[in-house]
Amino acid sequence: MTEPMDRARSRRPLRHQVRWHRGAAAAGAATVLLLAACSTEPAAGSPNTDGGSDTRTIGVSMSFLNQFYAAAVEGMEDEAAAQGWKLVVLNANSNSSQQVNQVQNLVSQDVGAVIFAQLDAASGGASLTAANDAGVPVIAIDQVPAAGDYVTYIGSDSVRMGEQACDFLVETIGGSGDIAIVQGVPGSSTQLQRTEGCDRVLTATSSVSVVSTTSANWDQNTAANVFANVLTANPDLDGIFAQNDDMALGAATAIESADHPAIPMVTIDGFPAAYEAIDAGTVTATISQQPYLMGQLAVRNAITAIDGGAADIPKDQIQEAVLVTKENVEQARAAKYYGSAG
Repeated sequence: MTEPMDRARSRRPLRHQVRWHRGAAAAGAATVLLLAACSTEPAAGSPNTDGGSDTRTIGVSMSFLNQFYAAAVEGMEDEAAAQGWKLVVLNANSNSSQQVNQVQNLVSQDVGAVIFAQLDAASGGASLTAANDAGVPVIAIDQVPAAGDYVTYIGSDSVRMGEQACDFLVETIGGSGDIAIVQGVPGSSTQLQRTEGCDRVLTATSSVSVVSTTSANWDQNTAANVFANVLTANPDLDGIFAQNDDMALGAATAIESADHPAIPMVTIDGFPAAYEAIDAGTVTATISQQPYLMGQLAVRNAITAIDGGAADIPKDQIQEAVLVTKENVEQARAAKYYGSAG
């Protein structure tokens, strides 16, 4: 591996559309659809039996499902099954009000804890208010909640990842040139932090000019449409920073559709599909996170919080992320950062 760091859907398939491993697809069908639940009967003597036969339940609210979140859910399922706990996994499908309603429903079902991946500030504040008012501990994953109290945040250092991504992009284009930036959901913690990290690099590199900044809301197909217009207006781009892999794959599709030569592009997340794009030369590098491990840790922390140990859990748990290029892509695959889909 390179040195470690401190620190989503159209009906029309794209050339680099996210490819689901059968395990992740099964998870989507069995546990990730709205109101679907993954349950496992507790083993004899399991600490969650409360001396009876009922299984205690952990609620999971996902903002949407791409490969990152599917891998995190897989990690949650595997850990919950291993420990004899039940999960109720809900997918808000990128709808803020739907996510708030889902968290309210989880709370009304008396779940012991909620694992929460915020979509935006509106859903984050209202969802945590509902959980806090009911005394339900919240484990935040990937996105730092905009308001409210949570036990712990599990994620990567998005500022550092943005910094390393743009540093590598500047190096790749020889220290000068015109670049485009494709951002995620405006105002989300990840968008703000990855922007901050990249800005640190670009502020110190006056020979690199940002000629286009657009938002594609973390979505692959939106990025394909948005970037087609960016490319028309800026045909001589020297580089691209896409704030997540879905948007990078969408931008790569727009470039290919225009019969334009590949443009150096650095992105963040480490989707298996991004590894394929690195192999193909349509993406230069990605900063790979470890969502499967994050999901496992989230369940372990939820169980600890339910059992009264919230005070013993660190407030921030930043997971290692790794720069992946052609030189080490096979090592990244072998590491299975994305569980069975990795």
